[in-house]
Amino acid sequence: MSPTRPRAEQRKWWIIGIVGVILMSALAAWFGISSSSNTVRANQAGFKVISDDRIEVRWDVIPSERNRAITCTIIALNDKRDVLGTKQVELKPSPYRSTRYSDVLRTTSRAVSGTVKECHYTGERPPAQ
Repeated sequence: MSPTRPRAEQRKWWIIGIVGVILMSALAAWFGISSSSNTVRANQAGFKVISDDRIEVRWDVIPSERNRAITCTIIALNDKRDVLGTKQVELKPSPYRSTRYSDVLRTTSRAVSGTVKECHYTGERPPAQ
């Protein structure tokens, strides 16, 4: 056997390995981008306790795709972080990058805070919590 043959064989496997790593990295990046590109972000913007059984919740919605209907779940909490009320809110499509919403939520007793739990595109499954 000639001394160059093992080197050529070894070089071939190095090239195959490098090409494989590049392809797998590109595939992983593509899956990561495609899974996160169709998301709706929601940020808490505030709340106001109206009475012993009502609270107003304000939140901002930042969709990755504009002009699509969105469904958000808002919740009211007591000082022990027990859920006192929950409501699904259907939002009309918006052409803006970020839109502020508010809604009043009925509670079983006086709430100390209200927040947006999650938002997703209407007709799609909500994200896993």
